[in-house]
Amino acid sequence: MIVAGTFERSTQILKESLGVLKQDKELVLFPIISGIVMLILTASFVVPLVMFTGIKDGEVENNVLYYVFFFLFYLVGYFVVIFFNTGLIACVQIRLSGGDPKFSDGMQYAVGNLGKIAGWALISATVGLVLQMIRERAGLLGRIAAGLFGMAWNLITFFVIPVMIFQNAGVIDSIKQSAALFKRTWGENVVLRFSLGLIMFLLGLLGIIPIALAIMTKSAAVIIVVGAVVVLYWFALGIISSALNGIFATALYNYAMTGTVPSAFSPAVISSAFGQKTTSGFFSR
Repeated sequence: MIVAGTFERSTQILKESLGVLKQDKELVLFPIISGIVMLILTASFVVPLVMFTGIKDGEVENNVLYYVFFFLFYLVGYFVVIFFNTGLIACVQIRLSGGDPKFSDGMQYAVGNLGKIAGWALISATVGLVLQMIRERAGLLGRIAAGLFGMAWNLITFFVIPVMIFQNAGVIDSIKQSAALFKRTWGENVVLRFSLGLIMFLLGLLGIIPIALAIMTKSAAVIIVVGAVVVLYWFALGIISSALNGIFATALYNYAMTGTVPSAFSPAVISSAFGQKTTSGFFSR
């Protein structure tokens, strides 16, 4: 019953977040542009990464350039993602406050916070590089530990961007405040976000069906066309998922700071993420 109730609330949040997205379709421009820039960035790093870091020779463990390239890639990549997420969350905040945001409004917020975005990208890139080194050098246990720490890091920094831009806080203070908000919401928040992720994952799995059917035709033309359509479907799904995640984060942040549920969302669903915890342990007060 608890799982069913949580899944029902997750579905409701998904519908209500989609309602916000329908009001401001330009919100998808932020993850679209971010995704395109990341594709270009990745392509631009591939050749020098292969040519100068020893990957082609299978010798990367003691190659300093390998980790330099990875750090630069993480740094620029995180900057791009955080920059456009800032614009997205700023526009969502305007909508939830009763305004009518434009793409330019979000860009103005992002440009106005370039220094903080760069600082947050630097910290994120450093954490990312450390986790990458642990995964590569510590075997199976290292990969497990890095995966768990990475998941925990993503959870406690969930509110960093809204705290950073709406409270005019520095990067370190934003991380602390985000962790404090997470401490209040961790139980239901984690379950709801996992359920939302599960819904998007299941929608993504649907793309396998047409690919399997296309393979059964044994026609190269059909396989290529269907494969291209499915890739576009997955890309669109990723774009929508990113936008909905930003909407959900902003709605939770607003409730956490004001105690008022944004009118676009059901009070019972949002407030449930801040219900009293019954679990004791590391995350308990």
